[in-house]
Amino acid sequence: MSTDREQEISVSVIVPCYNSERTIRQCLNAILQQRTSIVFDVTVVDSSTDATADIVAREYPMIRLIRSSKRLFAGAARNAGMRATRAPLCLMIDSDCVAAPDLIDRIVERHGNGSYAAVGGALRNGTPKSLSGLIGYLIEFKEFMPTTPLRFEKSIPTANLAYRREALMRFGGFDDDLWMAEDILLNWKMHSAGEQILFDPKIEVTHINRTGWRTVLSYQIGLGRMSAEARRRGGLPGGFLLRQRWLIPSLPFARTLRAARWFAAYDKKLLLTFLLIWPLYWLAAAFWAYGFFRGAYPVSERKTGTAATDPSPGNS
Repeated sequence: MSTDREQEISVSVIVPCYNSERTIRQCLNAILQQRTSIVFDVTVVDSSTDATADIVAREYPMIRLIRSSKRLFAGAARNAGMRATRAPLCLMIDSDCVAAPDLIDRIVERHGNGSYAAVGGALRNGTPKSLSGLIGYLIEFKEFMPTTPLRFEKSIPTANLAYRREALMRFGGFDDDLWMAEDILLNWKMHSAGEQILFDPKIEVTHINRTGWRTVLSYQIGLGRMSAEARRRGGLPGGFLLRQRWLIPSLPFARTLRAARWFAAYDKKLLLTFLLIWPLYWLAAAFWAYGFFRGAYPVSERKTGTAATDPSPGNS
């Protein structure tokens, strides 16, 4: 790609990958089939041990592939993609997401209507026939369903979020060494500094959720651990729980009640389903709380044996 063309590019789409051979074709096909006249490029940053990089190199020669032999967490992969591109907007899409055909048009239009640090959108449930997939989806993304309203947010998942490059650079990008919650931490820094992060439910991707109870529940432990770590690093809301750990067992009850209220406000059809499956939601929230409890102990306490040692991170 020539320098002249790079100067024309309005959006750089950055896709971090780790062992994504199951979903990468759906993800990239949807990006390349955007119905838009806007010039964009696509960069995949991969550190997989499976065939992901081979698929991208062989079947998508028009896409920039950055291959790392070292395992990269999602934040480090996004930072690498940002450094390798030049467009004023950096659109982050996860490798398990399938973009709607008008995604880029809507992203650029929204950014053009205001001075936002980031604009993000909704995530649809991509595993509607899987109960475990539904529970994982609701736990992680209920606030970002397509039925929820246009609004400013403190954070939006980087599965579907476009930053102004200038804002990313000014805030130093993502933490390289956080397994998860690196987006929550960066977005909180932006929000705390007075930057605006806009959520538009019409900007859509479909999220291909993890399925299988063992996979979904173990992932909740990781989410909880990293949520605690992000609060330790960045002073996010709920940081008092790191000091008042005796309150952590109440979190599954609080989260289940909050979810019911959310569905009652924004998706009454889903509320009926939730009233039938809420014990499973509570169970997933309990695994998340267990992870948060483990992550609430500082590293110094873990090393001295006053708290259990964290397991190695799983796949992101």
